[in-house]
Amino acid sequence: MGRSNPPSLAPVMRASWDDARRSWRRPRRPREVVTDTHDTSSPKAIAIRMAKYGVTLAIVIGAIVLLHRYIARMAWHDVWDAVDRIPRWHVGASIGAALVSWACLTAYDVFAVETVVPGKVSMRMKIFSGATTHAICNALGFHAITGTAIRYRMLSTRGVSAPDVARVVGLVGFAVGMGFAAVTALALTLEPSIAHGWGRWLGVALVVLFVVLLRWLAGKHDELQIWKLRTPVPSARSAGAQIVFGVLEMTGAIACMYLLLPTDIAGSFLDFAPIYVGAILAGILSNTPGGIGAFEALTLAAFPQEQRAQVLAALLAYRVIYGLGPFAIASLALGAFEIRRRVRKPR
Repeated sequence: MGRSNPPSLAPVMRASWDDARRSWRRPRRPREVVTDTHDTSSPKAIAIRMAKYGVTLAIVIGAIVLLHRYIARMAWHDVWDAVDRIPRWHVGASIGAALVSWACLTAYDVFAVETVVPGKVSMRMKIFSGATTHAICNALGFHAITGTAIRYRMLSTRGVSAPDVARVVGLVGFAVGMGFAAVTALALTLEPSIAHGWGRWLGVALVVLFVVLLRWLAGKHDELQIWKLRTPVPSARSAGAQIVFGVLEMTGAIACMYLLLPTDIAGSFLDFAPIYVGAILAGILSNTPGGIGAFEALTLAAFPQEQRAQVLAALLAYRVIYGLGPFAIASLALGAFEIRRRVRKPR
């Protein structure tokens, strides 16, 4: 989930890459990768794991109940009619927004690979690996597992080790998280009515957290430890550049869905942004493939019943444009890569 970077960002990214390379060459602990060292057999670990399963199960059950309630009150011919009424130029603009989002997601991988193993992987492979991985993971879910496996499958052919692939995954996850937070902060700050008047305070609080994070990264830290989980982090300049890409990526993804909604019910873009981000987070927490079910339920819940047939039509079109289409293309590309790799492999 392309387009070229704006010229004004080029000097920033070059400085970011150089700064990031220097930060990664500093001495660090042996095999510093994304790790979780707590004992998985201890009572506390078991309780935490059961709590995670409980939250996931609650979200899935809640999504099923809400979807059944909403869809039962709809007539499917109204949904298909709403699909037919989506303006073709809106569909084209939605595809363009999806390409912007996918280009930025791919840029995360390009940046992360160049940071971890500078000069070791060709630009063509970095782009191919990033685009393919994000398209497949977005449809299947379980990013930590599928993303790591697919990246390793491709990058290992260029001599990238498993620990380095783990660092790449950590940096990409860090960048995606900052994108979510940055867009939410902007939406809440610019449109405080989203949270019943408290939005601006929440937005400012997120901006303050960003400033604190950047100042902390400026202290030459190259890993972040939360409890017993350690993950690599970029330098302050690198993080700043990733925030810019994060805003562009999330804006493209939100616009992809927003443009498919009828103009009379869509509201303002800033009103819709927190709905989309919340639905995405619910989908991630549900651990279902592509967040299916939870994403739709939360999005439908944000609109009145009389508008939900049109919203469901937009959701179906969005799934095809942002999910199924890229997944089909990426799957074919990955299959071709594997066939070519086996044909070239010496017997």
